[in-house]
Amino acid sequence: MLPILLGISMWFQQKLNPAPTDPAQQAIFAWMPWIFMFMLGSFASGLVLYWIANNTITFFQQYTIMSMHGKRPDLFGNIKSGFQKKAAAPEGKGKAK
Repeated sequence: MLPILLGISMWFQQKLNPAPTDPAQQAIFAWMPWIFMFMLGSFASGLVLYWIANNTITFFQQYTIMSMHGKRPDLFGNIKSGFQKKAAAPEGKGKAK
């Protein structure tokens, strides 16, 4: 149960910021919390619990600080944009001739 909570807490913390524009970075960042969930899930439960608590506290701290400085994070917009399919690039743009 703790490894799943670890993955979820890492995923929520990551969603405070908009996704990177580079498609390779987007793919890596999309899988990173879930890969770490499996890699770090076999560690001692106290350590995993510490990481979950740290992720949760950091999430609320970052959300509060960003809100106080006038840049309220669009958490649900970032989550929603992560599930939407990417629009295809228009033909002829970005291709070498």
